[in-house]
Amino acid sequence: MDLESIEQIKQLKARYFRCLDTADFAGMKTVFADDCFIHYRSPSYDHKKQGWDEIEAFLKESFNTRRFGMHTGHHPEISVEGDRATGTWYLTDYFVSLDHDIQIEGSALYHDQYQRIDGVWKLVRSEYDRLFEQITPRRKDQLITACPIKRAD
Repeated sequence: MDLESIEQIKQLKARYFRCLDTADFAGMKTVFADDCFIHYRSPSYDHKKQGWDEIEAFLKESFNTRRFGMHTGHHPEISVEGDRATGTWYLTDYFVSLDHDIQIEGSALYHDQYQRIDGVWKLVRSEYDRLFEQITPRRKDQLITACPIKRAD
């Protein structure tokens, strides 16, 4: 078992979640391979993007000071074979859209593929299917006193 690679992949996915929630797109670029692919599916959306440029544009549209959230990944199941690896992660998330006055709570299973490129693990494919999704209107008396995104991009 390649425990060093498994730990590096865990750190990579942790950086993915931190960069996602803080809209750190420069940091997120270090997570993905240039030709990466994502496909995120739920009953309310189906996002499919190929290559870093498409993914970055999608992330910049989705995460800003009006649309933000908290994403946690846990219970990783990682398998390494040489310079390639796969991972399954359990996602729990909470998302706020002030533009639509809604909040979304849910869970999903990520199915990721990784490749070691020039000695560094990168995400080359990431997909998830929602297991649970709840969309509710935001109450008018709810106050947001902190936002993980400090700037508008």
